[in-house]
Amino acid sequence: MTTTPSLRWGRIALGGFLAELILIFAVIPMRMAGSSEDAITVLAVGGSFLVFIPVAWWLGRSLARPILHGVLMGAFATVIYLVLQVVTTMFAPEPPEVPVIYYVGHALKLAGGAVGGWLAGRSAAAA
Repeated sequence: MTTTPSLRWGRIALGGFLAELILIFAVIPMRMAGSSEDAITVLAVGGSFLVFIPVAWWLGRSLARPILHGVLMGAFATVIYLVLQVVTTMFAPEPPEVPVIYYVGHALKLAGGAVGGWLAGRSAAAA
């Protein structure tokens, strides 16, 4: 019987948190500068894919199943975002409506994590 390596939940949580934090820190200066909602949406949705590639690659280089870990990092970040959204609706009298494209961004987090994990697997195999 073969044993499968366990998931590294600490790296999954760290990757999801770190990537989501990078996205938040990218959006804050745009909001402070008075950027349009369209520009912020483009950054948030496109960044959802692009930020996860290096984060999942970095944290997945030495893992046995880097693609799975990358996808789970994206899922963890999605959960973080959804929890923040629920908390906002609890305390805001009229919370802003979330554009449907943001849900596409969540799917892009999963895809970016998978791509970063795939790259981590390739770099580990080449080494």
